[in-house]
Amino acid sequence: MTFAGSESRSCQFILTCILLIGNAVSFSAHSGTDFDALFAQTASSSELTQLSKQLAPSSQAKGLFTQYRHLKVLKKPLVSKGSFVFSKLLGVIWQQQSPFNSTLILQAGRLTQIDSQGQVHISDAQQSTTANQLSQLMPTLLNALLSGDLHTLEQHFQLSLQSASADNEQWQLGLTPIDPLVKKAIPRLVLMGEKQIQTLILFSDNQDSSRIEFSAINEMPLTEQDKARFSPAQEDSSRETR
Repeated sequence: MTFAGSESRSCQFILTCILLIGNAVSFSAHSGTDFDALFAQTASSSELTQLSKQLAPSSQAKGLFTQYRHLKVLKKPLVSKGSFVFSKLLGVIWQQQSPFNSTLILQAGRLTQIDSQGQVHISDAQQSTTANQLSQLMPTLLNALLSGDLHTLEQHFQLSLQSASADNEQWQLGLTPIDPLVKKAIPRLVLMGEKQIQTLILFSDNQDSSRIEFSAINEMPLTEQDKARFSPAQEDSSRETR
């Protein structure tokens, strides 16, 4: 997929970045109301401080994901599985392994796609100042979402919280984007977890939704092999010149 030469294509690049880990598709119509109670209560500073103590944001992590997507015309959800790697310095790698292989690498101003045939496609968003600003922002937001970095999230979202109780460490954090372009694509997000982020749910304005469950999260420093995966085009070029 390539985006070049026009404002509309630059905006499409941004929407692709925003939906990188969502690929939002239709849920049943009542799904959009499941979290009305959550979004009705604004998170207080003391509640966010308490949640920050419960979480331990990391500058890098990798793990597995299972994504459930429901279409209105289908009775059963579409399920995809794979792995992810993220780094505040390098960006986000989202690698789907089933039902087919595909990889998305999001870095500041750049989206790299690797299809099931191993072909590498790189898209840049530099034609539009607004689009470029948002593309620079998206890796930060995705990192904050995956790591539970509440300080960064507060800068870009209005936060609502149903916090953990004495006998239950489960919490729900509702996020309403402040930026109009982000809000237009995904008006609401929900994070759920305990010590770590466990689930991310994205809603669209037509009540579409996508639920992503994370597991086997490892916050140890990335290996050199992990870091090399952020530059697949360079690796391919080096192979071709040998």
